[in-house]
Amino acid sequence: MQINNRDSYFDNLKGFLIIAVIVGNSLEVANPKYVNIHFLILLLYVFHMPLFAFVSGYFSKLSTRTVKEKVKDTIKLYFYSQMFYTAFNFFILGRDDVSLKLLMPQWTLWYLLSLVCWHMIEDYIKEHKKWIIFTITLAILVGFDASIGTNGSVSRTLFFLPFFIAGNAFKLQYISILKLNRIKILMVSIITLGALWVLSQEIPVELFFEYSKYTWYFDSPWFPMYMRMFHYFAAVFVGMTILIYIPKKKTALDKLGRYSLILYLVHSGVAQILIGYKLLKYDSLVDVIISTIIIVIVVVIISFSWVMIKKMIKASHFNPFLKSVGAMIT
Repeated sequence: MQINNRDSYFDNLKGFLIIAVIVGNSLEVANPKYVNIHFLILLLYVFHMPLFAFVSGYFSKLSTRTVKEKVKDTIKLYFYSQMFYTAFNFFILGRDDVSLKLLMPQWTLWYLLSLVCWHMIEDYIKEHKKWIIFTITLAILVGFDASIGTNGSVSRTLFFLPFFIAGNAFKLQYISILKLNRIKILMVSIITLGALWVLSQEIPVELFFEYSKYTWYFDSPWFPMYMRMFHYFAAVFVGMTILIYIPKKKTALDKLGRYSLILYLVHSGVAQILIGYKLLKYDSLVDVIISTIIIVIVVVIISFSWVMIKKMIKASHFNPFLKSVGAMIT
């Protein structure tokens, strides 16, 4: 969605979140053997996608597009991205076990598939509080369903739906209310993160992906269920803390936030190439920091290069197909 009068607050928020996503996903792929970053990855997964779903809900409410247009645009983007990353995995990464399956999203593309579902039901969600309670309950209960696997991103779609709904209901004046209670919210967040630190060695990173049934991770469903409930609680309070402290003025994050979707689509390919082909080192803490910075820089360079190309496409009169793809990625 294009916005004429941009809101620096939300651009800063999206910029911060996309950096968190790039860092978290790249570290997950790298999986350093000699540096313990387990807690950091858990921390990033606690809040980055819940807040992204929240932001998507907020901007979806502001959009002038109809539901049909939102669904159509997102399906197109998902289809083209799924085709690209299927070919990318086969030809670039040399994986011969991949094929084009529309209901099996390539890694990070699950979010686009979830967005399609959220947009489809958005107009039917009127009483936001009741829907949030209902969808949280449903997301917790669905973890017991043995038929729920990774197909169709069903589990993730349900888990993150309450955050999308919350974003849909959000009003800017709520930030002032949060700031009035910043000390209480901050204290609860610190205690929650302390609990996460204590439990971290018992929590596999995959548990916070929220992508399957409880027994996908453990023989018994009870610990994963409690962790899903904990994930909700932690995401809410850490998320509110981030909303409180995100600056309203333009910062270096502002421009990244404007093109967060492009950065999101690009980062998985960059991370898989640089890490998969062992072009980066992760043998020490310094290596981890430098390698992560390199990935972020490469993603930004490629993404902003595409932005320049897209502007040239829009200014030209050739290739309507490229024009339509360029228009979707804003």
